[in-house]
Amino acid sequence: MKSIRNRILIWVFLLFLIIWGGISYATYYQSSEQVEELFDSELAQAAGVLMQISTNLNITPSVVGPKLQKEIYGHRYEKKIAFQIFQDNKLLLQSANAPIHIMSEKKGFSDQTISDKLWRVFRIHAEEHNKVIITAERYDVRHELVNQITQDSLYPLTLMIPILLLIIWIGIDRGLAPIRKLTNQIENRSPDNLEPISVNFNVPNEIKPLFTALNRLFEKLNNAFERERRFTSDAAHELQTPLASIKTQAQVALRSHNSDEQQHALVKTVEGIDRATHMVQQLLALARLEPLSTLDHKSKLELYTLTQTLLGELDAESHRKNIELSLNGEESVHIEGNQSAIEVLIRNVLSNAVRYTPEDGKVSVEITREPGHVLLSVTDSGPGIPEEDLKRVFERFYRGQNNQHIIGSGLGLSIAQRIAELHDAQIDFLQSDSGTGLKVIIKFNESIS
Repeated sequence: MKSIRNRILIWVFLLFLIIWGGISYATYYQSSEQVEELFDSELAQAAGVLMQISTNLNITPSVVGPKLQKEIYGHRYEKKIAFQIFQDNKLLLQSANAPIHIMSEKKGFSDQTISDKLWRVFRIHAEEHNKVIITAERYDVRHELVNQITQDSLYPLTLMIPILLLIIWIGIDRGLAPIRKLTNQIENRSPDNLEPISVNFNVPNEIKPLFTALNRLFEKLNNAFERERRFTSDAAHELQTPLASIKTQAQVALRSHNSDEQQHALVKTVEGIDRATHMVQQLLALARLEPLSTLDHKSKLELYTLTQTLLGELDAESHRKNIELSLNGEESVHIEGNQSAIEVLIRNVLSNAVRYTPEDGKVSVEITREPGHVLLSVTDSGPGIPEEDLKRVFERFYRGQNNQHIIGSGLGLSIAQRIAELHDAQIDFLQSDSGTGLKVIIKFNESIS
């Protein structure tokens, strides 16, 4: 069942049935108890009266006339009441509906079956007069009265159930009105309208979480679409330069009849393709990372071994430029993270250090520990970053004015920063202790588990 209204009505109806059943049982039980007490007291009182009458009057053996059993002369329950008076074990007086044999041998109250009917019987014995008085009443009299009392008590409640259900249905319908208004607003919104929902009615507390969640969802979607638009625009803009350069060099190679010029143009074409390929790879990496709020598949990583492996990937370029690479520090520290992402983070930082360090330079990596954290420091002997450029190093496609001649996309540090955010890590840029070059410090949370 998909309707909230119908579901509530069914549960309310079931609740009414349970309450009605409980009230019916309680009413029947209490009525039965009260009727039993009342009728038992009347039986005992009737037996006492008959005892006084039979003692004070000279009664000859006889039977109460049948006219007293007619409804026109008495109550409709009268014919179901019987009595017997015995003296010296002989039947002295009895009602017309009483049997000839004694109705009960037990003193006080007892239940007896007489003529296939269940009777409530009361017996008293006057020893000084050797008399026995027995009064009896059929149980169906009591049951009929109890049922009548129960019906009369439940009749108003039974009539009220449909009225109460109607009132509840109207109340539920009015209570669901804010949801319908909210639904209408969402249905009438333009597909490109991702602004928060504003309502001109009081939002009930029950749907405030839904209202808040929808606004948060619209905000996330708006931010995601904005990032996508910005990303697409930036990517299209930045790819124009390498693609135009590739096209120019290819045209030069086609027009030139000089083999040296053709060779030079083809070399530049390959460099342009490499630069465009690198940029596309970085763009894809950034596109995968940016929308994430967390990374899965995290594990315990040994930072020293991981960094040593990544430095080995840079051996070819470092040898070509005669750059000295070194790794020192703690070898047994661990961090928690996604290995692929951490490798991209460290690789980008190390690759930037080697790329921007001139020939015969030096890149040193050191791993240290402080309470609760592990520090990975990468220091190069390159030109460093001017103070005015430090605030923009994480901007997409931003490259300092002094580094335009070096192949790069301007996305490496943006990717590194995003990965650091996903691992609750921090990246800081400082001037090298030697006065030249740059020192990059990545601060990870230490894994001690």
